[in-house]
Amino acid sequence: MIKPKSTIQPWSFPTVAADFAQRHPADDVELWRKLLTRVMDAAQANGWNKAEVGRRAGIKEGTFSQWSNGNYPGTLANINEQVSNWLEALEESASIAASIPVSPMFVKTNVGQDIFNVLMFTQMTAGFTAVTLPSGSGKTTTARHFCNTRPHAWLATISPNTKTVHGMLVELAAELDIQEHNPTRLARAIGRRLQRIGDGTLLVIDEAQNLVPDAVNQIRHFVDIYKCGVALLGNEDTAVSFIKDKGSVASRAQVATRFDRRLKREKDPVQDAAMLIRAWHIEDKDCVTFLHGIATKPGALRNIDRTIKAAMMAALGNGEELNMNYLVAAWRNRDMGDIL
Repeated sequence: MIKPKSTIQPWSFPTVAADFAQRHPADDVELWRKLLTRVMDAAQANGWNKAEVGRRAGIKEGTFSQWSNGNYPGTLANINEQVSNWLEALEESASIAASIPVSPMFVKTNVGQDIFNVLMFTQMTAGFTAVTLPSGSGKTTTARHFCNTRPHAWLATISPNTKTVHGMLVELAAELDIQEHNPTRLARAIGRRLQRIGDGTLLVIDEAQNLVPDAVNQIRHFVDIYKCGVALLGNEDTAVSFIKDKGSVASRAQVATRFDRRLKREKDPVQDAAMLIRAWHIEDKDCVTFLHGIATKPGALRNIDRTIKAAMMAALGNGEELNMNYLVAAWRNRDMGDIL
């Protein structure tokens, strides 16, 4: 989703009163000018107002306001030192963050293409589909990319705390930006937002294996009544609890027979792993072989990505290139078991 632009107004450098310059040593005033310029740059870059900067710097709001307005009556050097220490810590954190390896942009693996196609089908046909692949196969990454690049598509993640009908509805309302405080009207408000528009709407439910049977039935209701597409993403247990539930046979049949398409198998996991490894620009044969070994473990693509990232951070910290030793150490530190 596109983040809204910051509405924080740019700071303007204050007009320094004559008594401020006379009250404090010239060196302290000059340092204050330099520090305030850096603070204003940081605030503008991050969308922080004065109160937020003061909070982050650990300075009382009134004190920071006086300091930033150029009328602080106390010892200027003390506040200058606090601000200087905060700026150094902020810049150090930014430097560390910039050096952290970033995963490649979305890699359209074979399984990613299959998932993408299912989501496209679901949105265009107002279908009810399920993607039940092993953990770490790229379901969430693909769904997030799809929703970020397609209009009228939303991704909501279900946790053990939001698995009930009401918990799920609250989660959906937050994702769809719906403000409805009356629980009896919540489902209808969500349905209206999901109602078919133009090329169709799509709701992707991630970690759907957590849903209780009644929550799955509520989702089926959205599909039938509001003509929106819904895709359930999860492991092999997704919707199984509903189908095995001892409640209404008719209700179970409505869901069990309602799926328009199911994706349950990865087409070529070995090739998918190779594509991800190439996207990381890793060419050393030993490293590639080792990473292919990781691909045979549960959570294949996710484990490859996280192991490479941890290994690269360690290598960069030592000023070295990624090599086999760093990959092995990263895998062992994650305590994921032996490769062979």
